[in-house]
Amino acid sequence: MPNVKRSVPVSTEAAIAHVIVSKFGDHTPFYRQAEIYARQGIRLDRATLGNWSGRACFHLQPIADHMRRRLAMADRLFMDETKAPVLDPGRDQTKKGYFWAIVSDDRGHSGPSPPIVLFRYAPGRSGAFAEQFLNGFGGRFLQCDAYDGYNRLTEVVRPHGPWTLVHCWSHLRRRFVKLARNSKSPIAEAAVRHIAQLYAIEAMVRGSSPNIRLAARKEHSLPMVAALKSWFEKQLSMISSGSTLAEDIRYALNHWQGLTRFLEDGRLELDTNPVENAIRPVCLTRKNALFAGHEIGAENWVLLASIVATCKLNNVNPAAYIAETLEAIIDGHPHSRIGDLMPWRFRKASSPRQ
Repeated sequence: MPNVKRSVPVSTEAAIAHVIVSKFGDHTPFYRQAEIYARQGIRLDRATLGNWSGRACFHLQPIADHMRRRLAMADRLFMDETKAPVLDPGRDQTKKGYFWAIVSDDRGHSGPSPPIVLFRYAPGRSGAFAEQFLNGFGGRFLQCDAYDGYNRLTEVVRPHGPWTLVHCWSHLRRRFVKLARNSKSPIAEAAVRHIAQLYAIEAMVRGSSPNIRLAARKEHSLPMVAALKSWFEKQLSMISSGSTLAEDIRYALNHWQGLTRFLEDGRLELDTNPVENAIRPVCLTRKNALFAGHEIGAENWVLLASIVATCKLNNVNPAAYIAETLEAIIDGHPHSRIGDLMPWRFRKASSPRQ
């Protein structure tokens, strides 16, 4: 029997949802999806798949807008950024852009708010974009790495006062892990052990209330941190000031205030792992797709990636959620009740292969 190509299938909500999740959840770019469909005898080019996703973005925009409003109410946020190459129209080459991730995740202290991920696109990495993306947010704490672009947020005039930066012990630990691996430095190895003690305390109180977490930190972590600072200062006085080890120790001491803020509030985390875990799939999608088609494509990318990532954090099957939500919106779900369509309110059982 001759191999007969099937016509282009109807773009049902389920089909569109499958395409979206394949790209933004499973990191399969449109051209590879087109190849997979072709092997099944289905004609679907990458432009068609892109058009389907663009149409879905139009209908799902109210979902992303509501997610942003919920994030703006959070008192503590995580933030990070990663490179996002986009096509430079007319030059047939890519230019550097950035995806920024804003996350609210209170599961570490069993908070009542659902976890939310919101990605944003910017043509650069300037701290001005961080300020722009957080405009209108009422939060107090921002957990981030030590990139100096975030420092401007500590001077922003807001009704609630400027942002308070909370820095990441995981970033500090990686420095010493790398040095210990490359140079076998006993001081670097000792620093890794000291930091591991702090993480051991956190493991014991993860999921406990803020008050319980804070009490444990005051009793156990506070003395460890004080001893570690004294130890860092002593080591710094005895080693070459131009060494990588000295640079890493100075990094710790220069950011000590931000690193120790977790001792002041039981809702704060020791690191920025929630946002790093959220942004990692975006990095995989970026690697597989090479670049967003253009800046409008990048905007669509961040909207759909936000919804897929938020579904996963809430243990919701993103394909089922997107299909049913698209159907509800197209069928005229009232905009005044858009909150009913949020991922964390989706009750459909998640697929075991999510």
